[in-house]
Amino acid sequence: MILVAGYCVLDLALVIDTSSSIREFQPEGVDNRELIITFLEQLVSPPLKIAQYFDHVGMVTFASTARTLFDLDDRTSLEDVNKGIKLLPVPHGHTNLPNAISLAQQV
Repeated sequence: MILVAGYCVLDLALVIDTSSSIREFQPEGVDNRELIITFLEQLVSPPLKIAQYFDHVGMVTFASTARTLFDLDDRTSLEDVNKGIKLLPVPHGHTNLPNAISLAQQV
């Protein structure tokens, strides 16, 4: 942990399920993908300060396989992180949590 002018720097790696199970057994008209995006946008908001010497956010998504949507150093502002969040894949495939955890440890 690094302190910069009284500010605590944070590395936040988000691991998000994008398998088809997030859409199963939902009431008509409920889109869990959109709910997840809204939640993440609210989570990644002030007082977070995304910048080189402040907070960093990365995101791993997983379904049948896991992939890094963006790494901790890829996004340089809150707006940039939220643009990345909007790229959340459409739900598909099976839930491969072990693969996601392994990849998240690398992020």
